[in-house]
Amino acid sequence: MSAPLPLEVRFLKRYARRLHQAGTPAHQMESMLTAIAEQLGYDCEVWSSPTASFISVQRVDDEEELEPIPMQLIRTPPGQINLGFTSELYELGEDLFEGRIDVGEAFARLKREAPGLPGWLRALSWGLCSAGIAILLDASWLGAGVAGTIGAMLGALFVLVGERQNIGGLEAVAALAATLMVYTLQNALPGLDTATVIMAALIVIVPGLSLTIAVTELSTNHLSSGAARLAGAIAVIFMLALGVLLGTVITGFLGWTPTPGPALDLAHPPEWFIVPAILFTSLGFAILFSVRPAQFPIAMVAAIFSYVVSRVAVSMGGLEFGVLVTALLVGMTSNLFARLLNVPASLMRVPGIILLVPGSLGYRAATGAMLGQDAGVEDAFILMAVVAVGLVGGLLIGSTLVPPRRYL
Repeated sequence: MSAPLPLEVRFLKRYARRLHQAGTPAHQMESMLTAIAEQLGYDCEVWSSPTASFISVQRVDDEEELEPIPMQLIRTPPGQINLGFTSELYELGEDLFEGRIDVGEAFARLKREAPGLPGWLRALSWGLCSAGIAILLDASWLGAGVAGTIGAMLGALFVLVGERQNIGGLEAVAALAATLMVYTLQNALPGLDTATVIMAALIVIVPGLSLTIAVTELSTNHLSSGAARLAGAIAVIFMLALGVLLGTVITGFLGWTPTPGPALDLAHPPEWFIVPAILFTSLGFAILFSVRPAQFPIAMVAAIFSYVVSRVAVSMGGLEFGVLVTALLVGMTSNLFARLLNVPASLMRVPGIILLVPGSLGYRAATGAMLGQDAGVEDAFILMAVVAVGLVGGLLIGSTLVPPRRYL
């Protein structure tokens, strides 16, 4: 009969599972586990992928030959970013690292599941994000309303499906439904900017953040996790493009093709409305990432700061320069405030880069390729890669200039 695992190893195993559930990237997960394991008197080696993790633990006092500890496998579905849960895990790790609690109390605190928000609130956050992005893309009032409504409906669909969405194909169904609804309305109200509205309605599903994390993991030599995450992000982009293609074919068969030029003079929001649009877009992403209500201001300020800086930087040196500079400042600022406020840097970093991620470029390129739009497709793919490299490079340089406090 095998001996039970030491409490410290059981804690590390459960802590790794919780980090994965919170959507922690591989390089940050490894840093957190190795730092805490060393504090507990163990050497820890971690291999992480989006769907599984291996943990190898050995005692520092060289007694592992007498009492070997088997390697631990943690099999989990891909984690969704949950900044509220990330904050809890960060605080628990800090308390354990600083000796304010022992490993037994820390293990007991890990037993509770990741906190979740009501389904209706998550669906509402999808609608807020879609409507806000539509306004930022210069859509009309009608376009923003349509995008927000469809976004909320898709959010409700994903909430109802829950964990079953990992079976695949749901992204294509969502894109198909969004395309059919937008073209149906466009047939009744000519002049609706179909491409912008569809993009805004699907913005939450577009895996721009996953693409950025994948390139970051590749840049930090976590090749297995980065390659797997990159492949998953690309697969989602093409699933969305496939759904849009099917919807376009069906509506074309029905004769609901867009009319050349706006047939109706649709009213657009005034220029000053971009300010409230940024506010409720950042609020929507804060809810979407399950930020604690008390920390909403931090996440919202990060998103607003990123947007303002990016607009200025892009006007000075173009898109690539703007993304690089903004990511650099976001990386430095998030680590600085993490030190000052004793919170995870991801609490500012994720909302700060969400409006910069290159997933929308990949979506446009894949959609154009499937629809046979030869003009600009290759350039769009190249631009997506350049933006991703600039974004990741800026974050890594920023973290080098202002290192994180410990591991987040």
